[in-house]
Amino acid sequence: MKKNFIWKLHSWTGLYAGLAIAFLSLTGTAALFRIEADHILNPDLRKVDVGNQQVSLNTAVESVKKQYENLELFEVELPKTQDGSWNIRFQSESDSKLFPVFWEVFVDPYSGKTLGDRNYYKTFSYYLRNIHVRFYEGYFGRQIVGLAGIALVISSITGLLIYGRFTKRQNFGKIRNKNIRTQQADYHKYIGITALVFNLMIAITGAWLGLQVYLQKWMHIDRPNTYISSNSVRIKNQSSIDFDLALIKAKSEFPELIPTIIRPTKNGTVEVIGDVAGKVYERNSNKLVLSTADYSTLFKYNISEATASHKLFFIQEALHFGDFGGFTLKLIYGLFGLTTGFLSLSGFIIYLERTKKQRAVKPSFQELGPVLWKYTFGLLAFCLITMIMSLIWGIGVPTLIVSVIFYSLLIFISMKVTFKFIINMFRRFTLYH
Repeated sequence: MKKNFIWKLHSWTGLYAGLAIAFLSLTGTAALFRIEADHILNPDLRKVDVGNQQVSLNTAVESVKKQYENLELFEVELPKTQDGSWNIRFQSESDSKLFPVFWEVFVDPYSGKTLGDRNYYKTFSYYLRNIHVRFYEGYFGRQIVGLAGIALVISSITGLLIYGRFTKRQNFGKIRNKNIRTQQADYHKYIGITALVFNLMIAITGAWLGLQVYLQKWMHIDRPNTYISSNSVRIKNQSSIDFDLALIKAKSEFPELIPTIIRPTKNGTVEVIGDVAGKVYERNSNKLVLSTADYSTLFKYNISEATASHKLFFIQEALHFGDFGGFTLKLIYGLFGLTTGFLSLSGFIIYLERTKKQRAVKPSFQELGPVLWKYTFGLLAFCLITMIMSLIWGIGVPTLIVSVIFYSLLIFISMKVTFKFIINMFRRFTLYH
């Protein structure tokens, strides 16, 4: 009974959540390389000729601010390499929900020349991030991804309990080509066991990241590196920020910090955010907060010196996205990430072959090939159409359309299931009365 329950739990979890897991596998692998893709697609914005000396960051920011007076300065992103550009980011004070703006202006650090600008929400990089993190569903997309992570945890653990004993009867790695069902079953169990640790890591961290907003409220957890200023005065004009001095102070007060972002606030502080080399933690989580009055240190957060609970909090995203070990680690993550999608696909094939005789008598029966092509075409069409809309209109329009379609389908399926249930109950009632 226990084995039968585990088998059913594994089968139904994979069947109902398999499509979402396969989709997340493919989009997650692509999202791993979104920064590299952005640099390849936009070399005129991202890459500069290395000069002898950089111009003043203050001068560059002030020059750009005069060109974009209708926008509000949000932060300055610093390059990780000598041939990278400064990315000065702005927000709109009167942002439209349907057409939001997060403006990026790229500046050559050696000449101070503006290289170009763009709305980040209309970039391919943002598309890759958003389609993986929330399916472009505007309300609960991130939480749906989190639930898919829980499904992957259940599927991985039950898969180990089921297939672990099978490997004792058969040489590990031996594939039987008796028929497609047997062949896919062997691939399914061997690849599943090989990638088990990776899939569990991705599933647990993905579930946490997806459900993080609710889990933090439920567990009463605040973001560990949050600084709350005692200054209640809101400062609208940020022209007095000395970015150059902020960098000098950061180097002095926090020498291990590799600054990646300088972010002025509206409460009289400026934050210098970055990473510490060789650490496996979420990017841009180390922080130095300075007072804009005298640039004294108000708050310093070094994850390396934090408590175990803080380290656990910030290790989740790093382990999930694998962006702490360079391009080679991303390739390894990408390879293992694709195995998750293969497990969903092979599990679906096994189910279709196992139920082929029962399905063959139904008028709606389709062979394996057409079924797989239908789902593949559907996923690719969704990705392509969403990408085109995102590149043209930004985040608002595709999010609205996807949300309307998703909830319309959800209502339709719910009504169909409810109607079918009522009909069956009525038939049973009339049969016995």
